[in-house]
Amino acid sequence: MKKAVRYSLLSVAIALLFATAYAVVIKDKPVAFSNGSDIVVRWSTIDESGVQRFDVLRRAGTMGEFTVIASVDQLKGSNSTYEYVDKSVFKVSSGIYQYKIRIINGQSPAPETDPVTVSHVSSAAKRTWGSIKAMFR
Repeated sequence: MKKAVRYSLLSVAIALLFATAYAVVIKDKPVAFSNGSDIVVRWSTIDESGVQRFDVLRRAGTMGEFTVIASVDQLKGSNSTYEYVDKSVFKVSSGIYQYKIRIINGQSPAPETDPVTVSHVSSAAKRTWGSIKAMFR
């Protein structure tokens, strides 16, 4: 009897731990695409209970560390869609980037989505025009 009770309590504890770790659910995985000058990252949520913010992470290529490039702290609530436009990639001619979303909700380590890969090609004319505009800001 004691073994059955221990087994049941252990099962409940594991189930609660799993449910807590994934209390915030992002539908599927984020989507990322190049629009010719920027990269757009889009994700949708199911449940935002306990979420403080979403961090957008990026890395160039498929190896190396991800870096936080933005934080989204203006939460819309459950069943919402978010979009981040990465305007810093217009300066490079082309490349492969990976993005993922980190869910900041007080857990350590914070849960993250699987990375999404996008191939980005930016024209020289757009890069030049972007550089000229940046000089006058």
